[in-house]
Amino acid sequence: MVVARTLIFRTECAIGVVTDKTAAFIKKNAEAAAKEQSQSSSQHSKVVLQKHRWVPVKLLDRKSISEDTRAYTFQLPDDTPDLGLATCQHVQLGYHLQDKMLIRSYTPTKPLLPDSSDGSDKKKTDNQNLADGVGTFELTVKTYFPSNSQPGGAMSNILDCMPLGEEIEIRGPTGEIVYNGKGVFSISGKDYTFKKINLVLGGSGITPGYSLIARAMLSSDPDIQICVLDANKSEKDILLHKELDEFEKSSGGRLKITHILSHPSDEWKGKKGHVDADLIQEVLFKPEEGTGVFLCGPPGMIQKAALPALEKWGFKEGENVFGF
Repeated sequence: MVVARTLIFRTECAIGVVTDKTAAFIKKNAEAAAKEQSQSSSQHSKVVLQKHRWVPVKLLDRKSISEDTRAYTFQLPDDTPDLGLATCQHVQLGYHLQDKMLIRSYTPTKPLLPDSSDGSDKKKTDNQNLADGVGTFELTVKTYFPSNSQPGGAMSNILDCMPLGEEIEIRGPTGEIVYNGKGVFSISGKDYTFKKINLVLGGSGITPGYSLIARAMLSSDPDIQICVLDANKSEKDILLHKELDEFEKSSGGRLKITHILSHPSDEWKGKKGHVDADLIQEVLFKPEEGTGVFLCGPPGMIQKAALPALEKWGFKEGENVFGF
């Protein structure tokens, strides 16, 4: 059965009556936005992202990576070349439907480094598109198409159908974890240092881990070692597979990636099955001082498999185990 997808991009909006609770929320949000704007009004800012105000960005390019995965490039507004996103943080995408606003969070796959003008990172690449400040950002998004068994992903299908040149809105940054380089993390306002980093990731949860991997591998962080456990259904579901392989090959042994597939093809030579305690202890750094674990993936995998196994091994959530 072929399921047709029809999306109409409208310019009008729906206006109705809001409750007192909603009105209070709108007022509070507006006051926060006004405060944020007043704090930055004394000097011109080249940073786009604002926590309390949506900013329109233009879809510049869409590139197919696989049959269901696309790389979307967005153009930032004129005179604001910096996205203003720290490593491991997320942006919120907002799209106005007729009766509501659809909001989803994503971690960009470009830029991967802070604005190079501050000199905080010595890049090992001449590709300036990897650094903030070039006026664009890129999202790698898996499209969940509608079928007889599922309605499909709302935002991913909108992005897949959106005409080039169409605008969508962004807000942020969001996320409690910020990687500052040199193994230093700011997590919910507290600083941590991990020289050995374990990443347990699943599906599209690879993207925040990918931003950390890229920052560590492209910057002057020679003492940082990273082990990655990436779980997916099949080979075609491994997002950023080529990029991850390239980072691993050029890492000099500082990056080790293990992929495990629950439904692999007969040609797959890697790990098969699901994330469990035995696999975690086989491929990740053991619990010791200076070692941290970061997780992102399906709730079932994280809550039922990874977290219990890590805690039984000796890691402790909130001290050296954190979720993106």
